[in-house]
Amino acid sequence: MDDIKKALQEIAKAIENNDTVESVKVVVTLKKQKPCKATTKDDK
Repeated sequence: MDDIKKALQEIAKAIENNDTVESVKVVVTLKKQKPCKATTKDDK
């Protein structure tokens, strides 16, 4: 997640004083992690 945060900060710096940029849209889609097979509902 730190890489994503750094990339977004770099984008913000790049467009901060750029009057030609009207808008920026960023979409980040994270994959759901698969549940660990070692843990079952019965173990909880």
